[in-house]
Amino acid sequence: MILMTLKKKKNKKFYGIHTQAPPNLSKRVYLVYKLNDSTQKAVSDRPYDTFAEAKEAMEGYLAKGLCSWIVTYND
Repeated sequence: MILMTLKKKKNKKFYGIHTQAPPNLSKRVYLVYKLNDSTQKAVSDRPYDTFAEAKEAMEGYLAKGLCSWIVTYND
């Protein structure tokens, strides 16, 4: 008889961008997504710390005629 050992489930931890704190203590992150003209896929911009910076970047893309929107993480 072959004895099989049970694999233990690993506890995974996620740490946000630019932080070593657990996710429940991390700050809000804003990403600006835009629709890429050539590939027709959504592409994200760099992460922003404040909503005002993300809104300014989104308005810049909208002024160029690109579809864009803001997504908030760690809310």
